[in-house]
Amino acid sequence: MIRNYFTIAFRNLFKNRVSSLINIGGLAVGMAVAVLMLLWVQNELSFDTFHEKSDRIRQIITHNKVNKEETWHWSTTPMLLAEQLNQLPEIEKVTRTVSPFWNGASMKIGDKLSIEKKVACVDNNWFEVFDYPLVDGNFSEFVKNPRSLAITESKALQLFGEANVSGRIIRIDTLDYMVRAVYKDTPTNSSFQFDFLLPMAAHLSNPKTFENDSNWGNFNYQTFILVKSNTNLSKLDQKVTLILQLARRDEKTGEINEDITLETESIAAIHTDGIQRSNDTPRGDARTTYIFLVLAFVILVTACINYVNLATARASLRAKEVSVKKIIGAEYSQLFIQFMVESVLMCLLALGIAVCLAYGLLPVFNDLADKNFTLSLTNATLWQVLSGTTLLAILLTGIYPAILLSSFQPIRALRGLNILKSNNSSFRKTLVVVQFVVSSVFLIATLVVFQQIKFIRNINLGYEKANMFEFTIPWNIKSKVDINTIKSRLLTESSIEAITNASQNIVDIGSTHSGSLDWDGRPEDFHPTVAQLSVEHNYQKVFDLKMTGGRWFEENNIADKNNVVLNEAAVKKFGIKKPLGQRFDFHGRKGVIVGIVRDFHFKSLHEKIGPLVLFNDDGWRSGVYIKPVKGKEKEAVRAAEKLWIEVMPSRPLEYHFLNETYDRLYKSEQRTATLFNAFAVVAIFVSCLGLFGLAAFAAEQRTKEIGIRKVLGASVTSITVLLSGDFLKLVGIAFIVAIPLSYYLMEKWLQDFAYHISIEWWFYAIIGVLIIAVALATVGFQSIKAALTNPVKSLKAE
Repeated sequence: MIRNYFTIAFRNLFKNRVSSLINIGGLAVGMAVAVLMLLWVQNELSFDTFHEKSDRIRQIITHNKVNKEETWHWSTTPMLLAEQLNQLPEIEKVTRTVSPFWNGASMKIGDKLSIEKKVACVDNNWFEVFDYPLVDGNFSEFVKNPRSLAITESKALQLFGEANVSGRIIRIDTLDYMVRAVYKDTPTNSSFQFDFLLPMAAHLSNPKTFENDSNWGNFNYQTFILVKSNTNLSKLDQKVTLILQLARRDEKTGEINEDITLETESIAAIHTDGIQRSNDTPRGDARTTYIFLVLAFVILVTACINYVNLATARASLRAKEVSVKKIIGAEYSQLFIQFMVESVLMCLLALGIAVCLAYGLLPVFNDLADKNFTLSLTNATLWQVLSGTTLLAILLTGIYPAILLSSFQPIRALRGLNILKSNNSSFRKTLVVVQFVVSSVFLIATLVVFQQIKFIRNINLGYEKANMFEFTIPWNIKSKVDINTIKSRLLTESSIEAITNASQNIVDIGSTHSGSLDWDGRPEDFHPTVAQLSVEHNYQKVFDLKMTGGRWFEENNIADKNNVVLNEAAVKKFGIKKPLGQRFDFHGRKGVIVGIVRDFHFKSLHEKIGPLVLFNDDGWRSGVYIKPVKGKEKEAVRAAEKLWIEVMPSRPLEYHFLNETYDRLYKSEQRTATLFNAFAVVAIFVSCLGLFGLAAFAAEQRTKEIGIRKVLGASVTSITVLLSGDFLKLVGIAFIVAIPLSYYLMEKWLQDFAYHISIEWWFYAIIGVLIIAVALATVGFQSIKAALTNPVKSLKAE
């Protein structure tokens, strides 16, 4: 019986080649996109859960309430906490990691120099808590010697050309380290993307480092615990917090500061907790993940609508087949199975094509998602996604058509009514509207995102960054290098116009402070958080900052070592009515406010411009900012590289153009724009495929009507308008429905930006014309073809 079902299904596929190609092609495209998106969703939802003990591993998170309005959240804790945590009965193991090479580790193999960013130091029991499959060497040797290294398989291949490299030597700065273990690359759904691991003993072997970190006031270490089963986590949080509070209590009064609390967080939550970790730690967003899940479902549903529409549209053509089978004794269940088999066959064929498409699109998708997904047939996750997508497609394409076709009764079939006693053309029209609502929303979203990115690129930031580049003097060799000497020598180059130095990159100032600020009239309980930036006398001129009052720092003014310049947002936040000349204490320096600088964007446009304190302390400054002569950027970079090799031959120069740094702030938005472009293309393509099939079927059904109209004198234009009109009305209705829906969704998206565009009426005018034009081209082809058919051929035979 099953064989017979498949035979009939194949015959129907070949008999209706055009509709079959439309169904399979559209569904294959939709399934391919859905599979890739679901792989991303599955990856996001499974972060850090691949470790065998993941359900019992937790990270200690610090919450520091700095004022009434704000609480800082850190992923780091004091080094000394681990020893105290080992005393708690609920905890089996405590392990830590720290990333001491904040600007990258300089590594040398033979004569080859490189800067490696993904380097961390870990405790000896790190591999007892987390899973790292070995490729070569062993971890026991790693923990025995502080001058040991564990590296990923891909790094071993990149650096040495092979994976079995235990025993090889890598020089880090001035010390030699031996590779003791090579482990498999960490999965894409891991928060620990370390290429190199060093023993914690190597980090703490420096007496200054050990002395500095042996302080309950320094929060530099990420601490993880392995808890026992059935632990009361709420009580454990209280115990952990009490340890810290007791250790940090006032030595004179014994008072406990309750503003800082600790929390044990599941490692599965690390990816989406929003806490800033190292730049190499992947950060996710739960809302984005679920949006992607919905979009995958929407794309798949849009593709499945084509099959449902064409199957129900052609239902009347199969009425005789169903009626005959019922007359000779076929049961409802047998007919239902037959039509479900047709749906299953079509979905399986589409799946095969979809897998090929997914393989072909994977490199593009990886580049877009900044991941390294692979489609291996031995990967259980891939089969879960494929089987889930296929099952969903079968249910969406099979249930309604199977019920409709197997429920025909001869008399009712002749009237074109379905089992619900309603004309099924209304159902098809609704599905067409749904398809084009989706397409319209994607197209409108694409235009809004494009305009917002254009706005970001063209906005006046309040400073000049064009063509400028910067590099940083590493902290561990800063004392050996005279920045002023570097500046003076570079200024002799004809390709360099100006140089200044600062503590942070003006494009994204990440340093914040609260607590030491004081001025006349400050409320005792008011401790605002401010961004802070150490600059020198020519910084304002180099970046073309505008002053609204007072002056900038003067080159030889000793008093300016204690004075500050505030931005307008700071003056407003502090409530200082006449700021110039006012006393202002900052970091223990007792100075005055000498100037007010006009507000400029020193963070992403997602954030409103906040208070900024600019001060003059050369001890803070390690960033060198170079303004090349226009058109001589390459010469300026070469000059900087030449001098760098002379001054620091053991470390290659790392430089970044400020424009590139600015663009990286909006990498997520660029990815969103590309995704919406892709979704819009897929949605329009699939929708137009369905519209093409329905138009072809409608023209086929009205062949004789068209012939009669032509004989009676109807023109090609009038017939084309007649056949296209109904479909264009549906597209128009869909666009009208899409307008408020897209407006709501994109307004929500734009609210993530403190500075954003307004959605204009002409956005909708452009998209409306575009989508009508695409629909007209799709339907018009079939309409014109039918209108040009010789009426003799249409009328000569029944």
